[in-house]
Amino acid sequence: MRALVKYAPGPGNVELRDVPRPRPGPGQVLIDVAFAGVCGTDRSALDGHFAGLIPRTLGHEASGVVAELGADLRGDLAVGDRVTFETDAHLCGTCLYCRAEQYQRCPHRKGIGTTADGALADALVMPELAVHKLPDGVSLLAAALTEPLSIAVHAVIERSPSIAGEVVIVTGPGAIGALTSAVATQVGATTVLVGRSRHAAQLTDALERGIADHAVDDTVDLAEYVASLTDGYGAHSAYECSSAHEWPSRLQPLLRRGGRLVLVALYHGHPPVDFDLLVNRELEIVGSRGKNAQSYRTALRLMAERRIDTESFITDVLPLEEWASGLDLVAKGRKVVFQVAGTDVR
Repeated sequence: MRALVKYAPGPGNVELRDVPRPRPGPGQVLIDVAFAGVCGTDRSALDGHFAGLIPRTLGHEASGVVAELGADLRGDLAVGDRVTFETDAHLCGTCLYCRAEQYQRCPHRKGIGTTADGALADALVMPELAVHKLPDGVSLLAAALTEPLSIAVHAVIERSPSIAGEVVIVTGPGAIGALTSAVATQVGATTVLVGRSRHAAQLTDALERGIADHAVDDTVDLAEYVASLTDGYGAHSAYECSSAHEWPSRLQPLLRRGGRLVLVALYHGHPPVDFDLLVNRELEIVGSRGKNAQSYRTALRLMAERRIDTESFITDVLPLEEWASGLDLVAKGRKVVFQVAGTDVR
């Protein structure tokens, strides 16, 4: 079968290869991939910033159809089921975190596309525990974005206090930032989505689609703008989704006393933090890593109830053979999904 493989460390060293088709073992499910999204993590593999497992198949955002069942399954999955899946290729299953469904915290976890083979392939094997059936009305294309939507759900709903009726800032208008703004809007917050002047089209689109209440670029004084919305107190919370090093410290003075900064992005290096301000204003800084099982269930419910249309966040759908062009588009801030299966998938 085909698989997009990072075959050696360093920049480049990615190609579409023929690899053996996997078979499911006990407790596992073989899934024929229909659609697979790509994000900055996959782009980092191409740039050589993240080594991970070498060689490995890239990709961790996907949907597909159950092709084969391994032995000793406990649920009701059947061949032909339309599914999406979490990113956990391996969990110990016995630690405190696994028992609480906090799989992103398992110290023995291996994740598809990074430390295990991923979903930019014709098929992959996943643990039964990671597989979720799609609700009726949720397309396979929409379901390819369940993972980034679940990241937003985890940050806004599971790692934050209630923000209904509050002003919140979201930095970074890419897919994760836009989805975070959409979830925050759905739970009743007044959202301020922040980008740079080169993100003008994305910011305008967010306003027109109602996934942000306000959109601000770097030509606007953000501190004055937030103060005008909050009677000078500052934002209740901020969600940093850009991974730009200046934002963790720049957002701190924009928060009201007792406010919360939620770090959703991943960083290379050590962004600065103003610890004096943190103490004196009793601010909170919270990490939000990925998702958990409940994040997926909530994300699928938001999609099924048509509260969030994940298809509308996709800018380009390309055949897997055009992977190089797709990764170039990702570097330009576009949300790319590869169609892996035939044109008749839905």
